[in-house]
Amino acid sequence: MRRPRRHDLVWLRAGAAVDLTACSTAAAADVDRWRRAGRPLVCARSDDQPTERVRLGLTLPGTGERRRVSLTTARADVERSTPPPPLASLLDALPAAHRPSLHAFAERCTGLRITPRVYGSLLWQSLSGKPCLRDDSDLDLLFDLEDPAPLPALLALLRHADGALRLDGEIRCGAHAVAWRELAAALDGRSPRRVLAKSDDGIVLIDVGDLWPARSCAA
Repeated sequence: MRRPRRHDLVWLRAGAAVDLTACSTAAAADVDRWRRAGRPLVCARSDDQPTERVRLGLTLPGTGERRRVSLTTARADVERSTPPPPLASLLDALPAAHRPSLHAFAERCTGLRITPRVYGSLLWQSLSGKPCLRDDSDLDLLFDLEDPAPLPALLALLRHADGALRLDGEIRCGAHAVAWRELAAALDGRSPRRVLAKSDDGIVLIDVGDLWPARSCAA
């Protein structure tokens, strides 16, 4: 089984042991209830974890202060993992007023052969069935681009997206993911070309020209 990537949904084997030493007793009970309901956790950056361990996260449902739980487990106890769900599959979980503009946005992404995937508040709302989106919530989207050719069109689409929900998130190019706004500013010359890039294992500063080796990512 492949190692889960950051933002992947992760289901653990029944009875899998998890390390919750950094969590309160109440948070540990919340994690236990979440798992017993058959819901997935989300893969986080491994950072200092050995290769046989994975770090997972859970944001408990609610519209108040975010309650985030971090835990680790053995990679061998991962039963299955999947990429985060496509935006098109979660449109019905959004307030009705947001659906038309985001449906149009998802269709335009399809035309570019790009699948926007959802993480953050909308993901947790869809998994829990409880409200998680607040009035000031962003919509967090992940775009996987193995080839930089569609990048200029995607950035233009993101810049001009209309709708009440602010579109946030990352563009992932192979091993690294960069916040799309930071990437756009670097390519436009409005900020330094070195951007904060997150991998499955850590964070580095990288020149935008090195995100897609031997290929151009000029916008």
